[in-house]
Amino acid sequence: MESLWNELKRRNVVRVGVAYALVAWVALQVIDFALEVISAPHWILQVIALLAAIGFPAVLVFAWVYEMTPEGLKRETEVDRSRSIAPDTGRKLDRVIIGILTLAVITLCVRLFLFPGDHAPTIDDANGGVASIAVLPFEDFSENKDQEYFSKGIAEEILNLLAKTNSLRVAARTSSFAFTNQDTDIREIGNKLDVATVLEGSIRKAGPTIRITAQLIDVESGYHLWSETYDRDYTDIFKIQDEIAASIIGSLKVHLLGDEDQHIVSERAANVDAYSAFLIGRERMALRTQDDIIAAREQFESALAIDPDFAPAHAYLAHAWLLLEQNRFGGKELDRKEVDAAVGPHLARALELAPDLPEAIAIRGFQHLRRFRFTEAARDFDRAIELNPNYALAYSWRADTAYEQGRYLDMLADKERAYALDPMSLEISADLAYEYRSFSRPDDADRVIKRMFDLHPQHALAYEAALTNFDAMGREAEAALLAEKAIAAHPDDENFKEWLAFLLLEIGLFDEAIALGVDDASESAYLMTGRYAEAKALIDKHLKDDEPDLQWLFNAHRYYGQAGGPDAEEQMTALVSRIIARFEADNYPWRSRCSPWFVDDLKSAGYAEDAAAVMDVCRERYEQRLQAGYLCPCEWFGLVIFTILDDQIDLAVQRTEKWFDDGDSASFMTIAPAFDRLAGRPEYASLVQRNDAEVARERQYYLDNR
Repeated sequence: MESLWNELKRRNVVRVGVAYALVAWVALQVIDFALEVISAPHWILQVIALLAAIGFPAVLVFAWVYEMTPEGLKRETEVDRSRSIAPDTGRKLDRVIIGILTLAVITLCVRLFLFPGDHAPTIDDANGGVASIAVLPFEDFSENKDQEYFSKGIAEEILNLLAKTNSLRVAARTSSFAFTNQDTDIREIGNKLDVATVLEGSIRKAGPTIRITAQLIDVESGYHLWSETYDRDYTDIFKIQDEIAASIIGSLKVHLLGDEDQHIVSERAANVDAYSAFLIGRERMALRTQDDIIAAREQFESALAIDPDFAPAHAYLAHAWLLLEQNRFGGKELDRKEVDAAVGPHLARALELAPDLPEAIAIRGFQHLRRFRFTEAARDFDRAIELNPNYALAYSWRADTAYEQGRYLDMLADKERAYALDPMSLEISADLAYEYRSFSRPDDADRVIKRMFDLHPQHALAYEAALTNFDAMGREAEAALLAEKAIAAHPDDENFKEWLAFLLLEIGLFDEAIALGVDDASESAYLMTGRYAEAKALIDKHLKDDEPDLQWLFNAHRYYGQAGGPDAEEQMTALVSRIIARFEADNYPWRSRCSPWFVDDLKSAGYAEDAAAVMDVCRERYEQRLQAGYLCPCEWFGLVIFTILDDQIDLAVQRTEKWFDDGDSASFMTIAPAFDRLAGRPEYASLVQRNDAEVARERQYYLDNR
C-alpha cells in the first residue's frame, strides 16, 4: 500500500487531483455567482458540478498513465526514469496549487463579505428567498356535507390574512381554490402554483361540536411541517373562524414568517348568508365569462341586500360593472356613464366602511385606468400593493400604467409577477400571453395559452389569447382555422365571428368574409374590391344612429378617402371633427397616443398642429418600443406607416422588408394611403409581389386545412 502511495506521488497523481479539485471549486463559485446575476435555473449549476465530478477520476487516470517530458506528453511506461522530469513537474504543480489555493481563499472571502446574502439553500430559496404558500379550501367531512360555506370561509380568512404579509408569497385565491374537489397530489399542486408549502385542512361537524384540522406540508418532501386540531362548540360561526384563523396564523408565523409583525384586519360580513353569497360571487366572477360575471354581480347585490355595510361586496360589485363594460364581456351594450353611475357609489361606500381595503383601492384604480386617469390609477395600485403585497390583479393593472409611460420592461415584470401569484387566473394569463406576443416571444405565449386550455379547454379567453398570438406572428391561416373552432364552441359569441371575418380579409378571401355578416368586415371587403355602392350602404346604415360607433366614423372617413366623390373632402373634414368630438367627450387623450393611421386624417382636416403632436408621440414611443424589443410583426406595419409619414423613405423600405422577413403580410397593404408614397421607389413592385405571394401562401394553407 505504501509503495502505491509513493508511486502516486512520484507520478504527481495526487498533485494533479488536488489542483483539479481546487480549480473546479473556484470555477463553480464563479459560475454560481454568474448564474445568480442572470437568474438562471439552479439545474444548470448542478449539471456543471456533475460534469466536473465525472471528470475527476478521468484526470487521475490520465495523470497515472501519462507523463510530461521535454519532448512532450508520453505514456509513463515509455519514459526512462533516469531522465524523468517528474520531480520538476511536481514542484511546478506545487506552485500552481498554492496560486489556486490563494485564489480560492479570495473567492471565498468575496462571497462571504461582499455578497453576504449568499447562504446555504433553504425551503424559501426556491422562491427568491421569500417563503411561499398556497391555502387550499378546507374539506367538509361533515356527515350532511352542509358546511361548505364554513370550510371555504375559514380558508378564505386565512388566505386573506396571509396575503397581507410582506415576507410571504401567497398564491391567489383564483389559483389555490381551483383545486376544490380535486384529488390532486400536494406536490403537483405546489409545482403548478410554484409554492414551497401548502396549507390544507378539514372540518367535521357532529351535533353541537365542530372539529377543524389544519396542516402545513412541505411540497418538495411531502412531509408535514406542522399540524393542529381544534375542537369548538358550534355557536358563533364567525367567532370560530376568527379564532381558528388567528391560531393558525400564529403557528404559521413560527414556521414561515419569523418575527414579522402582522398589522392586518379582517373584513367580513356580519351575516352568514351575506358572506356565502359573496363567496359564490367571487367564484363565479373568477370564471371570466359574461354570464358568470352577471351572475356574480347578482350575488354581490344579494349580499348587500342582507348586509349593506359589507365593504368587500361593494368593491366587488363595482369590479363586476367595470368588467362588463369591456368588449370581451359584451360591453358594447353598456354606456360608460351608466357604468360610472353604478360604480361610483359602491366604491365610495366601500372606502367609507374600510379605508384601507386593498380591493376597494385597487378597483378604484382600475376605474381610473379605464378612464385614462393614469397618474391616479398608478397611485391607487401602489397603495393596494403596499397593503397587500400578494394582490395579483393590482400588479396586472399597474402594468398597464407602466405601458402608458413607455416602461415596457417594468410592465412585463408586473405582468409576470401577477402570473406567478395567480397562474390559474384566465384574465391574468391572457394578458401575459398578449405581452409575450408583443415582445415577439410566441413560444412563451404558447406555454401560457396551453395552460389556459388545460384548465378550461373551451374557454373563450383561451381561444382569444391563442388567436391573438397566431395573428401577431403572421400566422393568419392558422388563426382563421382556430377561429372556426372557437365559433363551434361559442356559436353565440359575435367576437369570434369578427375575428374570422377579418382574418379572412387578411388572406384575401373577401367573399367568404362578407358571407359571415359582420358589417365592419364587410365594409372593408367592399372597399378592397371596389364595390363602393355596397360599402356606402353599410356606412349610411350605421351613421343613422345618434351616436354611431366610433369605428364607423373611421370607416366612413376611409370610404371617402378611397372612393372619392364631389363632396369627399368636406365629408372627410366633418368626420374627423366628429371623431375628435367623441374623443373629447370620452376624455380620451388622443393627442398623447401614437396613431400613425390618424395623422393623415388630421392633416387633411386642417389639424396640422395636432398631427405634428401625434407624430412626436409616435417618434418617442416607437423608439422606446424598439429599444425594449416590444413590437411584434402585427404592429410592425404601423411602424412602416409612421416611417413613411416621417419622410424616412429608405428606412421605410428596409422596415417593410423586415416585416416580411418576420413572417407577416396583409391584403390591405397596397390600399393603405400612406403606403402609396412608396409607389415611385424601384423596390415597390418587388414589395407588392412579396406581400401578394405571402398572402396567397396563407390563403392556400387555410383552404387546404379547413
